[in-house]
Amino acid sequence: MFIGQYISTGYYEILPKDSIDFAIHKMNDYHVKQLSVVEDGNFLGLIDEDLLLDQEEGEKDISTLNLHYKQVYLFDYQHIYDALQVMALYNYCFIPVLNKEHHYLGVLTKQDLLSSLNSTLGNDDGGAIIVLELGIHDNALSHIARIIEAENTSILSTAVHALPESSKLEMTIKVNKNNISAVVASLWRNNYTVKATFRDGSDSSDIQDRYDLLMNYLDL
Repeated sequence: MFIGQYISTGYYEILPKDSIDFAIHKMNDYHVKQLSVVEDGNFLGLIDEDLLLDQEEGEKDISTLNLHYKQVYLFDYQHIYDALQVMALYNYCFIPVLNKEHHYLGVLTKQDLLSSLNSTLGNDDGGAIIVLELGIHDNALSHIARIIEAENTSILSTAVHALPESSKLEMTIKVNKNNISAVVASLWRNNYTVKATFRDGSDSSDIQDRYDLLMNYLDL
């Protein structure tokens, strides 16, 4: 969950003594619009491709430009969700990562971020996904967890977000089993609206139909 666990090194750095042309070619090689300027392990900032392309003398060193580098970075001890927020804000291909002494460690790329989120959300493991629609005051996770665990099923991760222009919330729950018919039935019995399920081995997308079939079976 810490950013420091997912750092890439050795690709997206240049030195102040490197030439403008070298920096532009490196950006082209790695398909990026920024590079980290690093000197003696210290992060000086990010330099943009647009600034370099405006320069007429490509053989000049980066240091001769007297530019103000962009101070966008993360610390290795921050949570990966912080990286998600910063990456979305700036829409960069990578974000530089520093330690608490502000020494440069490497970068977190978009691919690194996706891999870390996949792991953090328990998506590396098998299991179904349950989506509940809740009232704004009905998101008592402890109660929902008891219902799910009563069916010998464990929760791997949860996520909640407010539905736009609504007083409803949507809760996404990843569990450790694919066969969740008993869990779904129990949630319905406890007045929770199961909006959708995924990876549960069923081709049906209508949860109510599946619940009705289960109830008819139990009534036999």
